[in-house]
Amino acid sequence: MRLLQAVDGIDYRLLEEADASPMACLLADAFSRFEPMSVALKLPRAQIACLVRAFVAKAISEQLTIVARDSSCGRLVGALLADDFGTPPPPGVDEAAPQFAPIGALLKSLGEPYRAATPVTPGTHAHIIMVGVREDAGARGIAGHLVAVCMAQARGLGYQAALTEATGAASQQVFRNAGFQPVAVAPYGDFSYNGHHIFSAIQGVEGTILMTLQLAAPPPSKS
Repeated sequence: MRLLQAVDGIDYRLLEEADASPMACLLADAFSRFEPMSVALKLPRAQIACLVRAFVAKAISEQLTIVARDSSCGRLVGALLADDFGTPPPPGVDEAAPQFAPIGALLKSLGEPYRAATPVTPGTHAHIIMVGVREDAGARGIAGHLVAVCMAQARGLGYQAALTEATGAASQQVFRNAGFQPVAVAPYGDFSYNGHHIFSAIQGVEGTILMTLQLAAPPPSKS
């Protein structure tokens, strides 16, 4: 396994195939319990895990996904799932988690205008999909380190920018602390899916925020 950084007894490494199952379980547990839209939909852990697994091959290939393991015992304590925003989603991702469709629709409402206004091609934009940390390891700054390590990796691979759809108050603060800036927001109270305001009961956070971070100066425009 390729070690990228070691901080306070935690090893941050690139995702490998052996990490796939524990990462899927960790992210499924975190999102089913704490991510606002997943909680509102009562999204089954099994579907979240299937969604994560659908991204594994792409994530390994693109070398942007980071896992955090306790260096003393090797236990997975955190994970950040990321991909290249300029490449197609993996095959079968829609079928992996059918109940995720309303969340996907809200995220699409943020992503499509961004794509229309910003040149996005393979290798230009790193996209953070999910960040999760074991509840019993939540006070160690792991989420922030996962983001920092991912951004360093993205810079090293030549990405110009990073973006994420931050859905909860805690994740939004993590990304603000990492220097991400808000671009657009999809308020939960306003969002309608099949004629129903399915996220209107979410409290404590206005909505999902599309946030970006400039990693490198954009290439000069061709005259």
